[in-house]
Amino acid sequence: MKEPQAVGLVLQQQLPQTSNLSQTPSTSLTKQEQEKQLSISKRFGNCDSFLQKVNPQTQAAFATKQKQALMGDYPTLTDICLTYGKTFSEQWLYPQIADLAMFTGAKNLTKEQMRGLASVIAVEYRYLKVTELLLFFYRFKTGRYGRFYGAVDPMVITCALREFMKERNSLIDIYERELREQYLEEQKKLPVITREQWLEMKKSQESETKTE
Repeated sequence: MKEPQAVGLVLQQQLPQTSNLSQTPSTSLTKQEQEKQLSISKRFGNCDSFLQKVNPQTQAAFATKQKQALMGDYPTLTDICLTYGKTFSEQWLYPQIADLAMFTGAKNLTKEQMRGLASVIAVEYRYLKVTELLLFFYRFKTGRYGRFYGAVDPMVITCALREFMKERNSLIDIYERELREQYLEEQKKLPVITREQWLEMKKSQESETKTE
């Protein structure tokens, strides 16, 4: 992911502190989880670096790359919590929501509501990749899920997210079908041998084994 400009001063001031989050592998994790943790840390740096690299300004980068956003190798909310601390996904979501509120002119959204919304998304959609959520927030800004005339409450955003999930699931089905078809086409190009040839190869291998 290309490193964007740092997030705006207003959002930085609103963002909860993250310096106390864990950045070292835990011995209680499985080998696979430790490998995932180390991979994310190597790719994005520490928690502050992650927040700078994957800030609201990166939403537009995936607007024209929806396949990459949905199918690419990017961490989920669960993954970033595993790497940077159990509440990190909420801390990452907060500036995304605050940016959305600023964009739509939703002055009615309080900090408490935005934190509560971040918590709900972090729990209910913990399996989503951060890139999928970047795509969602961008699409929301385009008016794809309705126009709200400066009055946006948490329920409006969660309802829009449900609509996004329908789009997401349909697209993933399409992309996975394309991958299966591509795999089958590649398999057709592989050389095919007859049963007689296979038996001959097997006999030859058995003979070589006996002479060793």
